[in-house]
Amino acid sequence: MLKVLFALILSIAATHAGAQWAPTKPVRIVVPFPAGGIVDLMARAVNDKLGTALGQPVIIEAKPGAGGSIGTDAVAKSPPDGHTLVLATMSHAVLPAFVDLPWHPSKDFAGVAMLGQVSNLVVVTPALPPKTMKEFVQYAKTRPGQINYVNAGYGTSQSLGVELLKKNAGLFLTPIGYRGFPPAMADLISGQMQFALVPYGVGLPHVQSGKLRALAVVAPVRSRHLPNVPTMAEAGFPDSDVTSWYALLAPAGTPKAALQRINEEITKILADPETAARMERIGGTPLPAGTPADVDAMLVREAAKWAGFVKERGLRIE
Repeated sequence: MLKVLFALILSIAATHAGAQWAPTKPVRIVVPFPAGGIVDLMARAVNDKLGTALGQPVIIEAKPGAGGSIGTDAVAKSPPDGHTLVLATMSHAVLPAFVDLPWHPSKDFAGVAMLGQVSNLVVVTPALPPKTMKEFVQYAKTRPGQINYVNAGYGTSQSLGVELLKKNAGLFLTPIGYRGFPPAMADLISGQMQFALVPYGVGLPHVQSGKLRALAVVAPVRSRHLPNVPTMAEAGFPDSDVTSWYALLAPAGTPKAALQRINEEITKILADPETAARMERIGGTPLPAGTPADVDAMLVREAAKWAGFVKERGLRIE
């Protein structure tokens, strides 16, 4: 009887230990866009607290290129042991609609947790006359193809937001490709680029300094930092409102115990007011972490939704 009881205790202990997964080395969060950009800043809003909670450093590794595909592919091919994650944005679900990729947005990844969403700013160089969205649309309509805009990645919320605006307002604007927003900002400020949707945290300092003019904020409500700048809906373009989500993913096959442990810690971190304050400074707001299964389902929905839009618009990478 004692032997049976002892075996039962060992079994329960083993099950409990399995549920309490812990990393055995530093955890990497791969950011598939340039360092200093909004995705990088979002990762840095949680990595220190996550490292403390897990008992191992959480290192941010920028791996930009090919619209986020290079870093994402590296994670898909990483050992599925919980030590490598990718911070995905909506482009993760959209990019496969443009090109054939060596990875699948849902089949090659396991959801971990949602982090948040980030607003965008609609900006123009101050050299342009328009001071409102409606003035810009009228100005652009009389100059088809003459206004260059920043395209910092096909499938990003900024790129898709411009596409929605072009569709809804009947505009012909010329996209100029960049590998992320950090390298594009100098050209935008100098006037080589005339128009862009930029992540809130990237554009805000330049709007406040007068180097760029904000026509609208792509968010449900106005920003407290720019109280005189209307939302897209207030500016008359509610159907051109796209905000990006940010989610942690792991390679497919990662143990459920690892996914659950990281999810639990992220849930706690997102409830911390300090985390919300850090996200707010870059124009972000925390989202409910959800469950790993919730993230999996979201990836499938987003891929289907935007694949239809890309096909309808006849969009392609040039």
